[in-house]
Amino acid sequence: MRNPGGVFKGASFIRFCTFREVLESPYSRKIIGFDAFGKFPQQENVEDQSFVEKFEVTAGQGISIHELEEVLAHKKFQNYELIQGDITQTIPDYVANHPELKISLLHIDVDVYQPSVTILNHLFDRVVSGGLLVFDDFATVSGETKAIDEFFVGKDSIIEKLSISHIPSYVRKK
Repeated sequence: MRNPGGVFKGASFIRFCTFREVLESPYSRKIIGFDAFGKFPQQENVEDQSFVEKFEVTAGQGISIHELEEVLAHKKFQNYELIQGDITQTIPDYVANHPELKISLLHIDVDVYQPSVTILNHLFDRVVSGGLLVFDDFATVSGETKAIDEFFVGKDSIIEKLSISHIPSYVRKK
């Protein structure tokens, strides 16, 4: 497994599969998607749990793994892996079982604090020099923003934004 993608929600996963198909061989990089694929796991933080409840009332529970696999098969996408479950458990397990893991693009779009902390703590060191960390909800959703702010304190990294939009934000790893 060489320089796979990162943590994606359903729509983002499809978008990045499409970009990979356009920009390079579908076999050059595996794209790995971690998601609950359904209902958000219960959050310990009251503010995050309130966010989740409001989100699910407005947007629903998210795409199921079966629905996403159907879309991916329809589009004939290959060389991907979907990991279903609570990210705070699945990412540490995945990293422990894949010591060879290197990441060129880590896309974080989980909205809330604890999954963001888990992702950064377990995957940041796996991002290759020159790799990108892309944050979908930095400075727009409090939980993810807090986790990113805390993680990058004292690190020689600058969180940047495109001049044309306030989202996403990104860091190029040195």
